[in-house]
Amino acid sequence: MGILTSAAALVVVVPCGAQNSWAQEQGKELRQQIVGAWSLAEQWVEQDGKKTQRFGANPKGISIYEVNGRFASILLRPDLPRIASNNVMTGTVDENKAIVQGSTAIYGRWSVNEQDGSVSAKIDGSTYPNWDGLDQKRTVSISGDEMKLCVPGAQIGGTACAVWKRVK
Repeated sequence: MGILTSAAALVVVVPCGAQNSWAQEQGKELRQQIVGAWSLAEQWVEQDGKKTQRFGANPKGISIYEVNGRFASILLRPDLPRIASNNVMTGTVDENKAIVQGSTAIYGRWSVNEQDGSVSAKIDGSTYPNWDGLDQKRTVSISGDEMKLCVPGAQIGGTACAVWKRVK
């Protein structure tokens, strides 16, 4: 894929001083740019013009994309409650509810459609079992060490987006 085709497939914003990094990244296929570990910077769901941050203002998380096509992602609220009993099997209803609603983990296989600049995530397993076996198509844009992924028509309604920073 040529530089012009690659640049057309991505919406890229180049901050001042990042031209060399940007030029190097544009020579890579989208798949090569995604491979690696990413730390969650922001996550939100937008529906009917309203933005909701399911994982709070300062979410925690990591997403790892391997060259062999495997991935794993964990997203957490920073304020998850500790279990008072100190035993994961005896959490209270309120503790368990807060933890389930404030965290998501998924793993599976991923692939890139270089033509439209999208990523497909075939979910093999999730803390939300309804996603098991699901194939999620995500839009992606990368600028330097920042990646934005969005899932249009998310099951919770609206479009779910996450901004990730490359782990160095």
